[in-house]
Amino acid sequence: MSKTTSERSIEAPPEARETDPRPGQNIAEFMERRGRRIVETAECLWHGVESRFFLSLPYQVPRDPESAEISRLLVAERGLGVRFLSRNRPGLAGGIYVWRRKPYGLDCIHQKLRSQVRRGLEKFTVRPVEQSELLAQGLQLNRDTMTRQGRYDAEFGEPGNWERLASAVYQSRGVMAYGAFSEGRLAAYVIACRDGGWLHILHQMSRTEDLPQNPNHAVTFSVTAMAAEDSTLEAASYGLVSLLSVDGLHMYKVRFGYEVVESASAFQFHPALAPVLRNGVLRGAVGLLRRIRPQDQRLEKVETVLEAARLSARPVRPDVADAGALLEKGTGRLT
Repeated sequence: MSKTTSERSIEAPPEARETDPRPGQNIAEFMERRGRRIVETAECLWHGVESRFFLSLPYQVPRDPESAEISRLLVAERGLGVRFLSRNRPGLAGGIYVWRRKPYGLDCIHQKLRSQVRRGLEKFTVRPVEQSELLAQGLQLNRDTMTRQGRYDAEFGEPGNWERLASAVYQSRGVMAYGAFSEGRLAAYVIACRDGGWLHILHQMSRTEDLPQNPNHAVTFSVTAMAAEDSTLEAASYGLVSLLSVDGLHMYKVRFGYEVVESASAFQFHPALAPVLRNGVLRGAVGLLRRIRPQDQRLEKVETVLEAARLSARPVRPDVADAGALLEKGTGRLT
């Protein structure tokens, strides 16, 4: 039976279906080609993020690494800290956005979004983005998106850095860019990675001028539908829950049918840094600045890190030691 315009989805090209037996390896390869540091411990892989922090791979798997091993990692790599979803360590409220149910259609999304998705699909064609298209047009979408969000990331905003990232997309196993096009003009794109039976939507950018035509809605719906129709995929992820206040982005993801599978977002800091971050005077000073400048995302991020440092000093919670199994199987929530 043929599909209507509002039910169309895109196909993943064969090369994007290649995966490595070890979960997390495809994302690690992509991050390494972008210039991110990759390290390995007994339990998992880690990739570098901003401010000399490391994030565990794969993102959806909660874990409880040995504290001594993490301390050795941070000393050896001159890192400031690590972040990971935890089975039983104390941490910030967190989790990961997940879609597991199949099939996926307009009836799976919030009714307020359905007309926007239809308009987006009528206006745009969603398809894989060629490397030349992403390189030539993507930079403007990146800058538009970061301007709207009040932030700046040189990897997406500087031409040389963007060329490296765009090249990494097409050199890395399981990584693809999908975009919403109108007459050859790229209005929105996502970069996604197939890894260990999951499709991870890693980045999404869009052109401000085209937002009234709903290109983001078209590409989000189409990529999620593609994942739902792929029998080789267990689930799709729309990223970790942000540590910052981004209510609009949260509602966007939830209304597209993604659920937050909750887990503590745990941190461990360099052994020389942890006592400094737990200093009550420092926390009080940052809190005062936050009240003066409540919209400053950099201060919000610092305050969040200080709170994570405070929580990381608490003992583990053996009473919820098996909670990670619920997250891995998608059968429950950690509250």
